Amino acid sequence: MKSKCIYIIIIAMLAVLQCSKSHNDIHAASSTSKAVVINDATSVRIDPHIFSSRVTTVNKGTIVTIVDVSREKQWVGGKMDYWYKVMLPNTVKGWIFGSSLALQINTSDAAIERYVNSLWKKEADTVRKDISGKWWSVNKSGDFTEHALELYPDGSYKSYRKGTKGIEGSYSLNFRTSEVMFLDGTSFGKNLYFIKRGNSYQLVESLQDAKIEFKKIAEFKDSMPNIAPESTVPDTQEGVLSDDQNKNTNQ
Repeated sequence: MKSKCIYIIIIAMLAVLQCSKSHNDIHAASSTSKAVVINDATSVRIDPHIFSSRVTTVNKGTIVTIVDVSREKQWVGGKMDYWYKVMLPNTVKGWIFGSSLALQINTSDAAIERYVNSLWKKEADTVRKDISGKWWSVNKSGDFTEHALELYPDGSYKSYRKGTKGIEGSYSLNFRTSEVMFLDGTSFGKNLYFIKRGNSYQLVESLQDAKIEFKKIAEFKDSMPNIAPESTVPDTQEGVLSDDQNKNTNQ
């Protein structure tokens, strides 16, 4: 019995030493290393615990510099990990929980960029699918105005003002700036920012005090619907029949 107790004590001491070594190794290796944020809208907190005040949030794909690591792991959202004190690209510092980071210990800047590009490539397929559909411009009061935008999962789009033929082309996604980049121009003359709110996206012309926003009015699935807000689309809008035309069609 005595020998069994001694054996248990030795095992416990080895476990403590191993944990201490693991933490020291991580601390030493990560103190001059970088990490990539892998979750959307990741919280950066003042202190290394979940109830600490939030300093800001960062987007997926952001590269941060690690400056410190918590002494112990914690459980957060069903996951156990360390907290990492990081410095953001704008030099703001705060703590991010480890499950939201992909550590890039002793990794070259070129390798980190390749990792981020692969991350964004996978993300682009998902975002294009989520934002595909027919969008219509709205003002600050939420009233529909005059611009329509059709986005497709294959990266093509159509932009037009009501009553006009419009512009067709290709778009790309810039995850560094969260922009939809319209490569062939638009009827409203600019790119749009995509913002994720819960499980859906918003399209706005500016991240601050946007004068133009777009509201999705239809999803594109098997075929393209000819749908537009009735209050804004004239009878001559492409794909929409006037009352007289509808009567003739029904006869």
